[in-house]
Amino acid sequence: WKCNPESTDAISGLIDNLNACDTSKCEVYVCPTFLNITMLLGKLTNATNICAQNCNFKGCGAYTGEVSAEQLLDLGVKWVLLGHSERRELFGENDDLLATKLKYCLDKGMNVVFAIGEKKKERES
Repeated sequence: WKCNPESTDAISGLIDNLNACDTSKCEVYVCPTFLNITMLLGKLTNATNICAQNCNFKGCGAYTGEVSAEQLLDLGVKWVLLGHSERRELFGENDDLLATKLKYCLDKGMNVVFAIGEKKKERES
């Protein structure tokens, strides 16, 4: 989903598409924006996992614009994506920071999809 959709009007169609997927032979993860997570809760009828796109490493507090593992878990979100190449490239997240985030999330009981952060050009070479 990245930073999509532009309008919440598109969410119901995305939910319908996800629910139409046969998840019996694979694991499916959807990573909506933080604003859209609650719109998916309880509406996915198959084994699709809701996965947050990011998480901080400090918990709740004076961290404007961040989300904590405690908040995600309180919503029922058990998965988080860390290490995406865009977070590395555009927001300067390096291996040391990501190791800190990973430890924090695992210590809080979250499951982590950890991306190695390669760019498309690197992956295809």
